[in-house]
Amino acid sequence: MWVFKIFLLLHIAAGSVALLSFWTAAWLRKGSPGHRRVGRLFMQAMCVVIASGLPLVIERLLQQQWLAALFLAYLLPLTALPLWLAWRAVTDKHDWQGMTRRIGWSLNLWLTVVMAVLVLCVGIGWGQALFIGYSAIGLLLGVRIWRFARRRVQAPGWHLRLHYQSMLGVGIATHIAFLGLGLRKLLSWVQQMADLPAAWVQLFPWLAPVAVALAAAVWLERRYGRRIKSA
Repeated sequence: MWVFKIFLLLHIAAGSVALLSFWTAAWLRKGSPGHRRVGRLFMQAMCVVIASGLPLVIERLLQQQWLAALFLAYLLPLTALPLWLAWRAVTDKHDWQGMTRRIGWSLNLWLTVVMAVLVLCVGIGWGQALFIGYSAIGLLLGVRIWRFARRRVQAPGWHLRLHYQSMLGVGIATHIAFLGLGLRKLLSWVQQMADLPAAWVQLFPWLAPVAVALAAAVWLERRYGRRIKSA
């Protein structure tokens, strides 16, 4: 239907803006006016990405693509949770307990956990390794966020750590979409030219962003984690 094509184009356009603003904000000096302006643009673009993703889930359901619909539906809260955390970590940096009492905290947290459990069950039942692997991300994220709220005292600089860790989580989603959708034809061409196993090419868009994000997390922790501890 033409309506879903409009949402798809909107999804792609907002995702492109998010991808460009993500790297722009990453290279700008942290906390600078430019960094904050580009960061707000990234947040707004990602909100459009998430909102336009819901009609795409409905389209998959109408086409009876149940597994695709479920996985896309899971990616929406899995993206929304770190996006919300990255935003509130900055705005609520002087009141972390107030942040954990917000409706958005509970809504994003439990929706992600419930969807992760559902994806895990389907992954085990249908033998979908990708479902099982990605469900672990939502479950681990849910446990970490729940433990965060249970603490009595937060270490100085908690908001900085939570902000950049959450931004990495959102960055994974934008790069998965870019590699899996935007470069699908290019990856297929590389697979044919290099005679690579099809499974490698299919899993690359899903696993490569996670691996890069983990490496970036280690680098950021070494760069900013020491400052937080010394503070």
